[in-house]
Formats: sequence, C-alpha cells, structure tokens
Amino acid sequence: MANKPEPGGPVALVVQRRVADESYAAYARWQARTVERLRAWPGFVAHELIPPSPPENMDWTIIQRFSDGDAARAWLNSPERAQMVGEIQPHLLATEEVHLLADSGPRPQNGATAFISYTVGPDAEADFLAWQRTIYEAEARAPGFLRHKLERPVAGVREDWIIILTFDTAANLSRWLESPERAAFLKEGAKVKADFNLSRTSYGFDFWFRGTDEAKPSGWAILKNNLLVLLVLYPIVFLWGHFLGAPLLGREWSVPFWAALFIGNLVSTQILGWWAVPAIFKTFSWWLAPNPGVRRDILGYGSLIVLYGLSMAVYALLLAKVPV
Repeated sequence: MANKPEPGGPVALVVQRRVADESYAAYARWQARTVERLRAWPGFVAHELIPPSPPENMDWTIIQRFSDGDAARAWLNSPERAQMVGEIQPHLLATEEVHLLADSGPRPQNGATAFISYTVGPDAEADFLAWQRTIYEAEARAPGFLRHKLERPVAGVREDWIIILTFDTAANLSRWLESPERAAFLKEGAKVKADFNLSRTSYGFDFWFRGTDEAKPSGWAILKNNLLVLLVLYPIVFLWGHFLGAPLLGREWSVPFWAALFIGNLVSTQILGWWAVPAIFKTFSWWLAPNPGVRRDILGYGSLIVLYGLSMAVYALLLAKVPV
C-alpha cells in the first residue's frame, strides 16, 4: 500500500463512464471531438480509450495524460470540458467517475483492476487505514493477486479515498470480490462508517505502480522464482542432453561442443519462456503471493524438495538403464 497526498509531475486523468448500449457509436464520435479539443490544451500529452469488456466490466475507461497536475485540473474544471460532458450526459447511465493519479508513462498493461472509492469522515481515517491493512493482508493471499494501492483524497479534485486493486485475470478478481472472506471484511467495515462504490476495468493500469510506489521484490521472492525456474530447467536440460544433444548432435552429427551447447540453450530457453515457466509459476501462485503465511511457505519449500528428489531419482534410473 502506498500513499500520496497529490500527484506530482506527469499525471493521468482517468474517467469511467457507463454508456447506454445504443449510444456506443455516438459516444465514440463524441470522444473523437473531445480529443480534438484536448490536442490544443496546454500540458496535454496523450489520450487512450478502453472499451467495456462485458460481463465483468461495463464501463468505458478514458486515460488522459498531462504533463502535471495543474494542467489536468485546469482541463477538469474548464468550461470546455463542462460543455463536452453536458453533450454526452443524455447517453450515460451513471455519473462519471474521475481519478487523478501520478503517471510514469504508458507501458504494457496486464491484469484486471477494480476501483473502490470510500467516503471517510476525518475522525475515522485511522480506523479506516487499519481496516484496509487487514483487507490487504487477505488480498495478498488470494489466487492471482498482483497489486493493491491506496490513494488519498486530492484537494479540489475528489474527496474520497481510492483503492486500486489488480488481479492477474478478471476471473480471479471476481472470485475475490465475491468471496465470503471479503464479505466478512465489509461487514466489519460498518464500524468505520465508510460508504464505498466499486467499479471495474479490464485494464491493468501498471503505470500507477511504477517509481517509488512500485513494490520491490524481496530476496525471498527472487529466491522462490529462481527455485521454480530450476525445477523446470533441470529436466529440460537433462532430457535434451541425454536423448538429443549427446547422441544426435555429438556422436551422429559431430557438431562441435560450443555449437551443440548453444543449440541446447536456445531450445531450452524457448521451452522455458513460452510454456514451462508460466505453467510452474501459475501452479505455485499460492506460494509466490506476497505474505503467503508460514504454513504455505513450508508447504512450498517442502514440495520443491520432494520434486527435486523425484526428478533426480528418475534421471539416475534413466542413466543406469540407458547410459550416455
């Protein structure tokens, strides 16, 4: 979780709107006119439009990037924007939601994101933050969890607190949002007296988590990743060398060792990157999650020890029966 009182430097103005189905074409044309006005706006950098992805996400998401917060707020509060919003208002099914956040520039997005906005009284902020910490600890153990970020209110733009919650897939995000565990947390939250509103998008919004807010992987997290890579790398290297590399490239085709080594590495890295590593990371996602708990940690390391032992035993038997 990270807090920033107000975006500094480049910012992204993110707007979500629920548009009537029959108005999609009209909304797209209206967006084109809006972009034309924005092109001449001081400080405007870029515009991106993300359409809905039913049934999980029914909102259109617009990302407007500005050089700084002042330029974004000037556009947000301008008569020009008010006029444009007035034109499209009859086609909307709900009030637009606006988020102004620090932006480190576009990059490939991943995952599915939920915005959860809370209205919190000034006397309840400490209880609200403590409550959010307990929710975050549970979210981090949920399958597919990627990130949780908290944004404080921004004076003159919004008065509510924003939780930006991202999972690897829409299905995993839905599973958490609809889980009995989260329902229990929301029931506990009644004590905090925080009214909330939730909206979703299929966009991952990775740029919100860059820079100083981006969580750096711990040494233990890197160790876990490396151990899982070793688990799938070892059998690939062994099987290639035993059945193809040594007998085919070495003895039959007389390929020089340095060339055979390169070919073996080329094949193994492709298998690792495309299939083996994504599969093993998905299988052990419960162990790779931040703060998985002592029991899951022990189970993960124990499982690796057993799998390492089994793989070495199998290869020892292969070598005994079919020596190189």
